[in-house]
Amino acid sequence: MREEAKAQRRWPTPEILRRSQFVDDAGPIRFVDTEAAARYLALSAHTLECYRSLGGGPAYHKFGKWVRYSVEDLDTWAASCRRSTAASPDAPSVLSVDRT
Repeated sequence: MREEAKAQRRWPTPEILRRSQFVDDAGPIRFVDTEAAARYLALSAHTLECYRSLGGGPAYHKFGKWVRYSVEDLDTWAASCRRSTAASPDAPSVLSVDRT
């Protein structure tokens, strides 16, 4: 039953696809849904939903009731999360505890 519910929630719906006009030169995909954004960032969809409600996550767009993430915004947010180690190349080396 749960798989049927997922199939019914699929976006875009078959009705939207029937009404849509496809443009051959539309270019790369600019917006993705929460599940695709989560896969792109190697996170769970639930994590992105929590970020959306609590703040601190990537910027998102609301198109009516649909939440979409810009791929460019995902890349920007991922770059802002980058951290480096506290040790610098000039830090003293750690001596081995092995006495041999």
